[in-house]
Amino acid sequence: MTSITNTCSYHIRLSSLSKREHQVALKILEGLSNKSIAAHLFISERTVKFHCANIYRKLEIRNRSALMASYFRYLYQPKETTVANG
Repeated sequence: MTSITNTCSYHIRLSSLSKREHQVALKILEGLSNKSIAAHLFISERTVKFHCANIYRKLEIRNRSALMASYFRYLYQPKETTVANG
């Protein structure tokens, strides 16, 4: 049951990201550097760093590696299934 609770909790935290924070998070997941993210989103590198700090705080993580790990853990979390009777 804890995995379901953790999944729901992570989903709630993901939904707390702003549109731009979500865009930055996706670029991080693509493996882009702050400089590349800035160029792709037409914002400054300092603004990317600001968004990263907000993402880490909202998702209660510390760095890019933790973002990738938690995101993939969320994606590949086994779904609870029910077995139909007879």
